[in-house]
Amino acid sequence: SIFCRYISKHYAFHMSRLSDYSKFDHIDSDDECDTEKHTSKNNSVDVSPETTSRSVSEKAGVVATGIAEATTGTTKAGLEEGRYVFELNGKKVYEWEQSLEEVIIYIETPPDKKASDLIVNIHSNGLQVGLKHHNCLFIDEVTYSKVNTAESSWYMDSNILHIILMKVHRGETWEGALRGSDRHTTVDPLTKEQIKQQLMIERFQEENPGFDFRGATFNGQVPDPRTFMGGVKYS
Repeated sequence: SIFCRYISKHYAFHMSRLSDYSKFDHIDSDDECDTEKHTSKNNSVDVSPETTSRSVSEKAGVVATGIAEATTGTTKAGLEEGRYVFELNGKKVYEWEQSLEEVIIYIETPPDKKASDLIVNIHSNGLQVGLKHHNCLFIDEVTYSKVNTAESSWYMDSNILHIILMKVHRGETWEGALRGSDRHTTVDPLTKEQIKQQLMIERFQEENPGFDFRGATFNGQVPDPRTFMGGVKYS
Protein backbone atom coordinates (compact mmCIF):
# COMPACT_ATOMS: atom_id res chain seq x y z
CA SER A 1 0.00 0.00 0.00
CA ILE A 2 2.81 2.38 -0.81
CA PHE A 3 3.71 4.15 -4.03
CA CYS A 4 6.65 1.84 -4.82
CA ARG A 5 8.88 3.26 -7.56
CA TYR A 6 5.94 4.01 -9.77
CA ILE A 7 7.77 6.27 -12.16
CA SER A 8 11.29 5.29 -13.19
CA LYS A 9 13.88 7.97 -13.85
CA HIS A 10 14.20 6.45 -17.33
CA TYR A 11 10.52 6.67 -18.29
CA ALA A 12 9.16 8.93 -21.02
CA PHE A 13 6.56 10.72 -18.88
CA HIS A 14 6.89 14.43 -18.19
CA MET A 15 6.43 13.71 -14.49
CA SER A 16 8.11 15.11 -11.43
CA ARG A 17 11.24 13.91 -9.67
CA LEU A 18 8.97 11.97 -7.35
CA SER A 19 9.89 9.17 -9.74
CA ASP A 20 13.32 8.98 -8.09
CA TYR A 21 11.86 7.86 -4.75
CA SER A 22 10.92 4.41 -3.54
CA LYS A 23 7.86 5.69 -1.68
CA PHE A 24 5.32 8.35 -2.58
CA ASP A 25 5.80 10.02 0.80
CA HIS A 26 9.62 10.03 0.73
CA ILE A 27 10.03 13.33 -1.06
CA ASP A 28 12.92 15.68 -0.39
CA SER A 29 11.56 19.14 0.37
CA ASP A 30 14.66 20.58 -1.31
CA ASP A 31 13.79 19.03 -4.68
CA GLU A 32 14.50 21.38 -7.56
CA CYS A 33 11.09 21.34 -9.22
CA ASP A 34 8.74 24.14 -8.25
CA THR A 35 5.05 23.25 -8.01
CA GLU A 36 3.55 26.20 -6.19
CA LYS A 37 1.22 26.69 -9.14
CA HIS A 38 0.28 23.03 -9.00
CA THR A 39 -1.12 23.29 -5.51
CA SER A 40 -3.29 26.32 -6.18
CA LYS A 41 -6.99 25.48 -6.31
CA ASN A 42 -7.51 28.44 -8.60
CA ASN A 43 -4.91 27.37 -11.12
CA SER A 44 -6.81 26.56 -14.30
CA VAL A 45 -4.85 24.69 -16.93
CA ASP A 46 -6.39 23.82 -20.27
CA VAL A 47 -4.49 21.65 -22.70
CA SER A 48 -5.28 21.74 -26.39
CA PRO A 49 -5.43 18.50 -28.42
CA GLU A 50 -2.29 19.55 -30.30
CA THR A 51 -0.26 19.39 -27.11
CA THR A 52 -1.54 16.22 -25.49
CA SER A 53 1.96 14.77 -25.28
CA ARG A 54 3.07 17.63 -23.02
CA SER A 55 2.49 17.70 -19.29
CA VAL A 56 0.07 20.04 -17.55
CA SER A 57 3.03 21.59 -15.73
CA GLU A 58 4.57 22.60 -19.06
CA LYS A 59 1.35 24.33 -20.08
CA ALA A 60 1.31 26.19 -16.77
CA GLY A 61 4.88 27.37 -17.25
CA VAL A 62 6.17 25.19 -14.44
CA VAL A 63 9.52 23.45 -14.89
CA ALA A 64 9.32 19.70 -14.41
CA THR A 65 12.17 17.26 -14.62
CA GLY A 66 12.38 15.49 -18.01
CA ILE A 67 12.44 11.72 -18.00
CA ALA A 68 14.40 9.83 -20.66
CA GLU A 69 12.47 7.57 -23.00
CA ALA A 70 12.08 3.88 -22.26
CA THR A 71 9.79 1.05 -23.32
CA THR A 72 9.04 -0.57 -19.97
CA GLY A 73 5.59 0.94 -19.41
CA THR A 74 2.60 -1.30 -20.16
CA THR A 75 -1.17 -1.21 -19.87
CA LYS A 76 -2.85 -4.57 -19.37
CA ALA A 77 -6.09 -6.08 -18.13
CA GLY A 78 -6.53 -6.16 -14.35
CA LEU A 79 -7.92 -8.90 -12.17
CA GLU A 80 -11.38 -7.32 -12.12
CA GLU A 81 -13.40 -7.38 -15.33
CA GLY A 82 -13.30 -4.05 -17.16
CA ARG A 83 -10.39 -2.72 -15.11
CA TYR A 84 -6.94 -2.02 -16.53
CA VAL A 85 -3.54 -1.59 -14.91
CA PHE A 86 -0.76 0.75 -15.95
CA GLU A 87 2.60 -0.67 -14.86
CA LEU A 88 6.15 0.59 -15.06
CA ASN A 89 9.02 -1.90 -14.84
CA GLY A 90 6.52 -4.46 -13.59
CA LYS A 91 5.21 -2.27 -10.76
CA LYS A 92 1.66 -0.96 -10.67
CA VAL A 93 1.23 2.81 -11.01
CA TYR A 94 -2.56 2.97 -11.09
CA GLU A 95 -5.64 1.06 -12.18
CA TRP A 96 -8.50 2.51 -14.20
CA GLU A 97 -11.89 1.60 -15.63
CA GLN A 98 -14.64 3.38 -17.50
CA SER A 99 -18.35 3.50 -18.13
CA LEU A 100 -20.42 5.54 -20.57
CA GLU A 101 -20.19 8.55 -18.26
CA GLU A 102 -16.91 8.37 -16.36
CA VAL A 103 -13.36 7.13 -16.01
CA ILE A 104 -12.24 6.08 -12.53
CA ILE A 105 -8.55 5.96 -11.55
CA TYR A 106 -7.44 3.97 -8.49
CA ILE A 107 -4.14 4.76 -6.77
CA GLU A 108 -2.77 3.05 -3.67
CA THR A 109 -1.64 5.60 -1.08
CA PRO A 110 0.75 5.31 1.88
CA PRO A 111 -1.05 3.76 4.87
CA ASP A 112 -0.37 6.76 7.11
CA LYS A 113 -1.86 9.35 4.72
CA LYS A 114 -5.35 10.85 4.87
CA ALA A 115 -7.35 12.62 2.19
CA SER A 116 -6.35 15.93 3.74
CA ASP A 117 -2.68 15.12 3.01
CA LEU A 118 -3.24 14.85 -0.74
CA ILE A 119 -3.28 17.30 -3.63
CA VAL A 120 -5.69 16.27 -6.38
CA ASN A 121 -6.27 18.83 -9.12
CA ILE A 122 -8.68 17.81 -11.86
CA HIS A 123 -8.48 20.02 -14.95
CA SER A 124 -10.44 19.91 -18.18
CA ASN A 125 -7.52 18.18 -19.92
CA GLY A 126 -5.20 17.16 -17.11
CA LEU A 127 -4.73 15.52 -13.73
CA GLN A 128 -2.29 16.36 -10.94
CA VAL A 129 -1.77 14.20 -7.84
CA GLY A 130 0.72 14.80 -5.06
CA LEU A 131 1.30 15.33 -1.36
CA LYS A 132 0.95 18.64 0.43
CA HIS A 133 4.10 20.34 1.71
CA HIS A 134 6.28 18.73 -0.96
CA ASN A 135 7.73 20.32 -4.06
CA CYS A 136 6.98 17.62 -6.62
CA LEU A 137 3.91 15.88 -7.94
CA PHE A 138 3.39 12.14 -8.29
CA ILE A 139 1.24 12.54 -11.40
CA ASP A 140 1.13 15.58 -13.70
CA GLU A 141 -0.36 14.33 -16.94
CA VAL A 142 -2.83 15.05 -19.71
CA THR A 143 -6.05 13.05 -19.56
CA TYR A 144 -6.99 10.93 -22.56
CA SER A 145 -9.86 13.26 -23.45
CA LYS A 146 -11.78 16.22 -22.09
CA VAL A 147 -13.12 16.13 -18.53
CA ASN A 148 -16.22 17.75 -17.05
CA THR A 149 -14.51 19.23 -14.00
CA ALA A 150 -17.75 20.44 -12.40
CA GLU A 151 -19.03 16.86 -12.14
CA SER A 152 -15.70 15.16 -11.36
CA SER A 153 -14.58 14.29 -7.84
CA TRP A 154 -12.24 12.20 -5.71
CA TYR A 155 -12.23 10.45 -2.35
CA MET A 156 -10.21 8.05 -0.22
CA ASP A 157 -11.38 4.59 0.81
CA SER A 158 -9.12 2.18 2.73
CA ASN A 159 -5.95 3.87 1.47
CA ILE A 160 -7.13 3.77 -2.13
CA LEU A 161 -7.50 7.12 -3.86
CA HIS A 162 -10.51 7.08 -6.18
CA ILE A 163 -10.49 9.79 -8.87
CA ILE A 164 -13.74 10.06 -10.86
CA LEU A 165 -13.29 11.88 -14.17
CA MET A 166 -16.63 12.65 -15.80
CA LYS A 167 -16.45 12.54 -19.59
CA VAL A 168 -17.42 15.65 -21.52
CA HIS A 169 -18.42 13.38 -24.40
CA ARG A 170 -20.68 10.70 -22.96
CA GLY A 171 -20.08 7.30 -24.53
CA GLU A 172 -16.62 8.21 -25.79
CA THR A 173 -14.14 5.32 -25.71
CA TRP A 174 -11.03 6.27 -23.74
CA GLU A 175 -8.04 4.14 -24.76
CA GLY A 176 -6.32 5.09 -21.53
CA ALA A 177 -6.88 7.25 -18.47
CA LEU A 178 -3.79 9.43 -18.97
CA ARG A 179 -1.52 10.19 -21.90
CA GLY A 180 2.26 9.88 -21.69
CA SER A 181 4.65 10.93 -24.44
CA ASP A 182 4.28 7.47 -26.00
CA ARG A 183 1.46 4.91 -26.28
CA HIS A 184 2.36 2.74 -23.31
CA THR A 185 -0.43 4.32 -21.23
CA THR A 186 -3.10 3.23 -23.74
CA VAL A 187 -4.53 -0.17 -24.58
CA ASP A 188 -3.81 -2.17 -27.71
CA PRO A 189 -6.30 -2.17 -30.64
CA LEU A 190 -7.84 -5.52 -29.64
CA THR A 191 -8.46 -4.33 -26.08
CA LYS A 192 -9.95 -1.11 -27.43
CA GLU A 193 -12.52 -3.17 -29.32
CA GLN A 194 -13.31 -5.08 -26.11
CA ILE A 195 -13.85 -1.79 -24.27
CA LYS A 196 -16.13 -0.53 -27.05
CA GLN A 197 -18.14 -3.74 -26.77
CA GLN A 198 -18.44 -3.26 -23.00
CA LEU A 199 -19.70 0.31 -23.51
CA MET A 200 -22.11 -0.72 -26.27
CA ILE A 201 -23.61 -3.40 -24.02
CA GLU A 202 -23.96 -0.83 -21.24
CA ARG A 203 -25.69 1.52 -23.67
CA PHE A 204 -28.04 -1.19 -24.99
CA GLN A 205 -28.94 -2.16 -21.42
CA GLU A 206 -29.60 1.46 -20.51
CA GLU A 207 -31.78 2.09 -23.57
CA ASN A 208 -33.59 -1.27 -23.31
CA PRO A 209 -34.04 -1.98 -19.60
CA GLY A 210 -36.38 -4.92 -20.23
CA PHE A 211 -33.68 -6.97 -21.93
CA ASP A 212 -30.54 -8.68 -20.66
CA PHE A 213 -27.52 -8.05 -22.89
CA ARG A 214 -24.98 -9.75 -20.66
CA GLY A 215 -22.80 -12.03 -22.74
CA ALA A 216 -23.80 -10.34 -26.01
CA THR A 217 -21.14 -10.22 -28.73
CA PHE A 218 -20.70 -8.36 -32.00
CA ASN A 219 -19.81 -9.75 -35.40
CA GLY A 220 -17.06 -7.71 -37.03
CA GLN A 221 -15.99 -4.28 -35.83
CA VAL A 222 -17.82 -2.92 -32.79
CA PRO A 223 -19.75 0.31 -33.48
CA ASP A 224 -18.79 3.54 -31.75
CA PRO A 225 -20.80 3.71 -28.47
CA ARG A 226 -20.93 7.49 -28.67
CA THR A 227 -22.26 7.92 -32.23
CA PHE A 228 -24.05 4.67 -33.11
CA MET A 229 -27.68 5.02 -34.26
CA GLY A 230 -27.99 8.75 -33.72
CA GLY A 231 -25.70 8.95 -30.72
CA VAL A 232 -25.79 8.14 -27.04
CA LYS A 233 -28.51 9.79 -24.97
CA TYR A 234 -27.71 12.29 -22.24
CA SER A 235 -29.65 12.09 -18.99
